Amino acid sequence: MKKYFYIFFIFLAILFPLSFLVEEKVIIPEIKAPDSVKMIFAGDIMLDRGVKNSVVKNLGGDYAKLFENLGMLKNFDIVFANLEGPASDKGRDKRNLYSFRMDPQVIDVLKDAGINIVSVVNNHIGDWGIDAYIDSLKRLKETGILYTGGGNNKEEAKMPTIIEKHGMKIGFLGFSDVGPNDMKADEDKAGILLANNSRFDEIIKNASKQVDYLIVSFHWGDEYKTRHNQRQKYLAHKAIDAGAKIVIGHHPHVIQDTEVYKNSYIAYSLGNFIFDQSWSEPTMQGMLLEMKLYKDGNMNVGKNTFKLNNFFQPADITVGEEEKIKF
Repeated sequence: MKKYFYIFFIFLAILFPLSFLVEEKVIIPEIKAPDSVKMIFAGDIMLDRGVKNSVVKNLGGDYAKLFENLGMLKNFDIVFANLEGPASDKGRDKRNLYSFRMDPQVIDVLKDAGINIVSVVNNHIGDWGIDAYIDSLKRLKETGILYTGGGNNKEEAKMPTIIEKHGMKIGFLGFSDVGPNDMKADEDKAGILLANNSRFDEIIKNASKQVDYLIVSFHWGDEYKTRHNQRQKYLAHKAIDAGAKIVIGHHPHVIQDTEVYKNSYIAYSLGNFIFDQSWSEPTMQGMLLEMKLYKDGNMNVGKNTFKLNNFFQPADITVGEEEKIKF
């Protein structure tokens, strides 16, 4: 009888693992929350004039094809660019030497490409007047793209735009040092922040108190110069002294140098992101500045570069070597 019992037991053991008789201990690996925020910064984006014509002629009218080589943008927590002009079907052309107004549909395209915050403070943002500007802000907000550097009044313009990721509050401010002065935000007037604001230091100090780290964007400098000027250096250092952690520059349309100052980082110009200045090689290049900002203030920086092809699509992306910056 015992013999048959043992045979039966062996038969059960083969059919069913013995683990059913013993409580199995499951070890769940500890998942640590990220201790850094991954960001990428791009330069001037202008989807009117030659870019618009190329999209219609070569890309079937589909603005999304401009970004078909930029799937990498979706790997970042924060993707920032300078919106070089209004995106609206409203307003009146002020007949500037160069006057830009982008098709409103590009805002959805920017969102789908992964861009989640833009600067709305630059020398072309008022090309079609205040109505186009206000409409652009409205459309950005409705689409879910944040903006900095301007607002529907002075109070909104000077408040930091805050993005919270992985337990860190990252704030953004934006200023223009190249106008337009008639677009200056006021108590009851939509507009932009100017770098010559008498309360420049105070605005940055107040913003820095509301966040863990503050990023200040500037539209500044001399066009087509590959080195920053003294005015750029003065404003960058002044912003950092007042509380900025990172300074990002636009407007020269070419890549400029970078600098580490105190415990902060300055990129004086990222060049063009998408623009139609095909008359020179430097204006058909840009930088995608990749940054990993840690909770302790240290950062990893990668200077990725690219070339715009004949259709004004960013292409030929060269991934820069990651540089660890410890303070």
